[in-house]
Amino acid sequence: MKITRRTFTQNLFLAAATLMVGGLAQSAQAAISVVATLPELAAITKEVGGADVSVYTIAKANRDYHQVEPRPSDVSRVSHAKLIVRTGMQFEMWMDALANATGNSGFMGNGVNVVNASAGIRRLDVPTTQISGASGDVHVDGNPHFYYDPVYSKFIARNILRGLIRVDANHAAAYRANYVRFNAQVDAHMAVWTRELAPFRGKNVVTYHENYAYFLRRFGLREYGHLETRPGIPPSAGHVSSLIANMKRDHVRALVIESIYSTRFADLVQRQTGDKYVVAPYSVGSLGTTNYFNFMDKMVGSFRQALSQ
Repeated sequence: MKITRRTFTQNLFLAAATLMVGGLAQSAQAAISVVATLPELAAITKEVGGADVSVYTIAKANRDYHQVEPRPSDVSRVSHAKLIVRTGMQFEMWMDALANATGNSGFMGNGVNVVNASAGIRRLDVPTTQISGASGDVHVDGNPHFYYDPVYSKFIARNILRGLIRVDANHAAAYRANYVRFNAQVDAHMAVWTRELAPFRGKNVVTYHENYAYFLRRFGLREYGHLETRPGIPPSAGHVSSLIANMKRDHVRALVIESIYSTRFADLVQRQTGDKYVVAPYSVGSLGTTNYFNFMDKMVGSFRQALSQ
């Protein structure tokens, strides 16, 4: 996992020192500042916070979240925030450097200004053996991509609601109303999404990385395999050749590629199986998506297309 370079760390301390002298000019607006680590968490924060929050995202859309390199200016963003929203699963390790650079204990660990978005979820793929460098991108707290499960978006929203009320009790009624409205929208959309994917329950799907494990479980789809040799380890010719043979043997035709990855090996699978792969969004902001709901619409549509072959 790529975290920060030495030069970046030095710049963080310079930025932190600058904050002690002057810092950013305070916004004239009443909206409180929230920093989210990922676009999906930012999108849900906007739904719950509404007009009373201003949300900034550290990781940008359609960029691998494992390889984020925060900028020194992000220290200022974090320092002036009222709340940080993060997965809480030791995923965004790069966020620790930013929080530490502010010198504010409220931004560290389970501080009062931190939302653990994963609180309450049932985690997948929690390691049961010792992790080593050969394990690949295996996370000690389990698979961190729970935000692709639309039901878990309600858990995320609940955790954000609690955080917002904790730091901005004056707008508690508005936050609660937004939260209730968001949950109702999720329920309404889930009825549609479930109906669209219901004909494919139990079907096998191949993806590039293990990003969609929670999504697949929610809709009763089976995670057959991945183009990566191991999580975070690029595909090899031998691995992909073996995967293609297994797909042919087991009549697996659905291949979905997350939008951040090269399609080189997906093209190879397509040529050798005759089945077309589908590119699905990695982030809110990928493939023309602008909010959590049209992001999930696109996701569901991508899997439905791949499974309809």
